Amino acid sequence: MAQSLEETPPSRISLNEEYRLLHEVADTLQSPGDTRTMLQQVMRILTGFSELNVESKAGVFLADNEKRVLRLYATFGDFTDEFLEKEREVPFGDCLCGRSAESGQLLMSDSCFNDDRHERRFEDMTPHGHYIIPLKSRARLVGVLFLYTQTHPTWYRFSQEVLLSIGGLIAAAIERQLNEEELDRYRKDLESIVRERTAELTAMRERLRRLNSRMEEVREEEKKRIAREVHDQLGQSLTALSLDISWLGRQDATRDALLAGKLADMQTLVTDTIELTQKIASELRPQVLDLMGLPTAIEWQARQFALRTGIQCRCEVGAPCRDADPGMATAVFRVFQEALTNITRHARAKEVWVTLECRTHELELTVSDDGRGFDPEILNAPDSLGLMGMRERVRMWNGAIEFESEPGCGTTVRVKLPVRQHGV
Repeated sequence: MAQSLEETPPSRISLNEEYRLLHEVADTLQSPGDTRTMLQQVMRILTGFSELNVESKAGVFLADNEKRVLRLYATFGDFTDEFLEKEREVPFGDCLCGRSAESGQLLMSDSCFNDDRHERRFEDMTPHGHYIIPLKSRARLVGVLFLYTQTHPTWYRFSQEVLLSIGGLIAAAIERQLNEEELDRYRKDLESIVRERTAELTAMRERLRRLNSRMEEVREEEKKRIAREVHDQLGQSLTALSLDISWLGRQDATRDALLAGKLADMQTLVTDTIELTQKIASELRPQVLDLMGLPTAIEWQARQFALRTGIQCRCEVGAPCRDADPGMATAVFRVFQEALTNITRHARAKEVWVTLECRTHELELTVSDDGRGFDPEILNAPDSLGLMGMRERVRMWNGAIEFESEPGCGTTVRVKLPVRQHGV
């Protein structure tokens, strides 16, 4: 038999007990944890509250307002597998819970066997009554809470008012919690996508690094081959030609002054050409780098720079970097050459300081000048190709390059590269 609020006697839960119940429920709804666990804890509190006179069985449906169906979300107490399966979904308007969802009203039932609204029956179902409480937040149905009672209980108006208040608290907490869980899922999905994209970008960057490294190796090998051909073949041919001219100059037939002068001019031209080929071969690929190693090559390049520009260059190098990869040594040398080129073109420096240190697991090159410096903003300029090239060479070896400068205060370029083995 159904009951209505008008038929209830005027008794009520004591005010202190009402506040205690509301306070305990509110605290639980604010506690951390997942939504289902939170609701089970609230149902434990409600079924354990003696003045409500309910049994230790309860459940919560969540509402799908678009499809107008309730879905069983959480239960407390002992329910059969048949119940859990059949009550998995309840359409709006069906049985007590569906009717409460449709009307938005709290419903009460004396007995499941005497109430025509209790349309669903199960095997071994024992007689019981119900409180069916709509869970509404800002007039929007969030779900339905059902509590079991003994048959033909005494219905208290103020018990119902407390349950409606609790229903509002539960609805707001469910909305908040589900929103937080959805946001957390979105965050995790986004983090997963970011991780995947980051992994893809990292792998792509590594492939590009290996490709650039391989292209750089090919370029250096080609420079080495051309330098060798220029030095060996062209150089030898020019040397032979120089010897022939010298021989002609020593013959009696060359006592003619005009011819002797011409031969002398030819000798000078050939000598200059030999020096030029040696310079070209050295710039393409200094033999000292392959024969003597990076520290000696740095010292040699510093001396050449000082001779060519007249800028004083102080150079300090440490012990040979025996475990440094030859490709890495080439990259450091090319960065050093580019740094000196920038000093020549832009710095107007009077003095340059160079240090090369091979520490355990790390190689560090520092080039400083007392020139006019530059605004660090130009480091990001798209036309700073020389600086970009230096950066790229260092990145290919997982290193770092720093530029320290400001107008009027000189410039320092610092390169650090990891050495895979012992590094000294």
